Amino acid sequence: MKYFDIYIDSMKGIYTYSDKNNEFEVGENVIVPFKNLKKSGFIIRKNLKDDFEFKVLNISSKVKNSLKLSNEQIKLIEWMVDYYLASYDSVIKAMIPKKIKISYSNVYSINLDNFNSLNEYIDSDIIKYIFSLTMISYNTAKTKFKKSIIDKLIDKNFLFKNNNIIYVNTENFIKLKEENKEVFEYFYKKIIIKKEKLEEKFKKIDIRELEEKKILKIEAKINKKKEYISDNIEKVFENKSILNKEQLAIKENIKNSDKKYFLLKGVTGSGKTEIYIELIKEAFFKGYGSIFLVPEISLTPQMIERFENEFKNNIAILHSSLSDIERAKEWESIYTGEKKIVLGARSAIFSPVKNLKYIILDEEHEATYKQDSSPRYNAKYVAIKRCLDEGAKLILGSATPSIESYYYAKTGIYELLTLKNRYGNAQMPDIEIVDMKQEENLFFSKILLEEIKNTLLKNEQVILLLNRKGYSTYIQCKDCGYVEECDNCSIKMSYYKSTNRYKCNYCGKQIHYTGKCSKCGSTNLIHSGKGIERIEEELKKYFDVPMIKVDSELSKNKDYFSKIYKNFSDKKYSILIGTQIIAKGLHFPNVTLVGVINSDIILNFPDFRSGEKTFQLLTQVSGRAGRGDKKGKVIIQTYEPENNVIKDSKEENYELFYEKEINSRKIFSYPPFSKILNIGFSSEDEPKLLEISKKFFNEIKSQNIELYGPMPSMVYKVQKRYRMNIFVKDSKNKIDNFKNFLKKKLNEFNDTKVRIVVDIDPINMM
Repeated sequence: MKYFDIYIDSMKGIYTYSDKNNEFEVGENVIVPFKNLKKSGFIIRKNLKDDFEFKVLNISSKVKNSLKLSNEQIKLIEWMVDYYLASYDSVIKAMIPKKIKISYSNVYSINLDNFNSLNEYIDSDIIKYIFSLTMISYNTAKTKFKKSIIDKLIDKNFLFKNNNIIYVNTENFIKLKEENKEVFEYFYKKIIIKKEKLEEKFKKIDIRELEEKKILKIEAKINKKKEYISDNIEKVFENKSILNKEQLAIKENIKNSDKKYFLLKGVTGSGKTEIYIELIKEAFFKGYGSIFLVPEISLTPQMIERFENEFKNNIAILHSSLSDIERAKEWESIYTGEKKIVLGARSAIFSPVKNLKYIILDEEHEATYKQDSSPRYNAKYVAIKRCLDEGAKLILGSATPSIESYYYAKTGIYELLTLKNRYGNAQMPDIEIVDMKQEENLFFSKILLEEIKNTLLKNEQVILLLNRKGYSTYIQCKDCGYVEECDNCSIKMSYYKSTNRYKCNYCGKQIHYTGKCSKCGSTNLIHSGKGIERIEEELKKYFDVPMIKVDSELSKNKDYFSKIYKNFSDKKYSILIGTQIIAKGLHFPNVTLVGVINSDIILNFPDFRSGEKTFQLLTQVSGRAGRGDKKGKVIIQTYEPENNVIKDSKEENYELFYEKEINSRKIFSYPPFSKILNIGFSSEDEPKLLEISKKFFNEIKSQNIELYGPMPSMVYKVQKRYRMNIFVKDSKNKIDNFKNFLKKKLNEFNDTKVRIVVDIDPINMM
């Protein structure tokens, strides 16, 4: 009898069940009895104990038409549960989309990894039978392959011919792979036999013995279904490399290096994407798969266009705007091996790609690779783990790498590769900083208005960045001073003129804007904190040209950004106004002017990464200018022109910025010189929250670790729940030990009025 630890659907932990008849395998989706119900779950691992203090129930059956988790998937699940202190439920639901139904059969095949030991069992009736399945007629072989190929393989003793029947030479079978891969794969598919069929002919005990000796292996083989297998997968053709010398050297370095992890630092417009595509393409022709991640959905229209040009419909596309059925269909095409290339946002890191060769994170510095709900994983670290387990290579690309990534590259953990020049000899833009303290106009400096005018006269395009949604961040009554706040959250409500509504950007609550103060009824209202809707309104006073705006709110509609991207590329709009969503990765050759309306917004956040985020945003958005054969210009408006971050971004001097930042991190012991985590408490009962968070702090401070708190979150109330935090910072070893202690504390915690959430390696400190 075997015992297994099983994840049960919607349960946080795992439970032990027995397998009385040795019917089940690790990874299978099974039905088990649970609290007088039948529930489904996945077998996570064998439990090697044979004596339990509780009654162990037996597994009922397998789930029909379901998938089987691979060993690599299970390793990843176990690692995420352990590293992120996450529940099995949250991890498995993040990895496997809803609506997935995949039918598979358990099959036996010869274990080629242990082929050398096969000679001892060559006379086994089971082995003889399996190899007898390879027999085909000589005429069939000639039709399937060229006669000359078959005859050559017979002469070289890879195949035998007897009475017009062809069959493989068992002893030379593995060498056939090197001699002729196509013929080898044809015969290999014939020595795979369904478990039930083999057990009909031979005793289970004899089959199990060969399995235990690792002569036979058992695995799940997918029964392909017509509804998700395309008959019209288009052929991809190899074409001549378009890489320049600098790009080609980097591509060859990645391909031939023994290292697994690479940081590709290339100035904006240097052609990093071309390197990625050629690596993926070479891998594709050799039967390998790749995952290409972009930081958010806004970048997918452009990348889809690029990838479809190269790979036709051989790519699977995964992002948050797909419906459950659309996502399941794409996921299944990856799981079955029909599609080997995946393009997507953060969650695409879990794609079950076969023969994984490369994982590529474009704009690797972006905070959006970190999930801010459970499981709070970082796609970058998940990628590192997958490459480690699956023998793939990881490429992190950015013009402005995160401080941590650049430090790891400098210290040899990643291999550092650099592209110093823009592709096609395009010039870097001229950058000018404007001190807004000297300007009369709160929105646009004189020089920005002048440059917009000159750009439009040349029939060129403009991008304006303001990292703030809506029309105004709040509206205040001039008579009584009242500001409309959200009932659910301790935050002022933003005003969206396009919908004539107040909206809370945290819980999403909306109320109609009447133009009157809801407290005193006055119409004497002031709009404070300009957003992109206000910028568009003000800009129309100066320029009568077609303009379009975009932010994360608008781009939630999956077609919205695709339309904007196409229309702006086709020059239907002269000016694009947007939040940070437009700052990265987009390629518009006709854009020659970029204006940053207020570069100080992020800089003044109380976060140790605020300088880094500002530098990255300014450098990235500057990179949108002059990407074609026309010289670009960038105007950065600021109230702090002497700030080092602003000055370094003007010079595009990443090295200088990095040296200042890394020295500061070292002094204050911030990552990469430490590990951090945040313990968040929330409750609708404020006194209870304060009591529990303080008590918890007192109970963990004995652990000889650097603790701060408990302190209120920057936004103290969200969705009617008050929030407190304990911030933890220390060495990796101390944090690892503390996590083990913390896991026990969380398991013991049972107050239903207070919710505790642990965020490992937090990025968003709000």
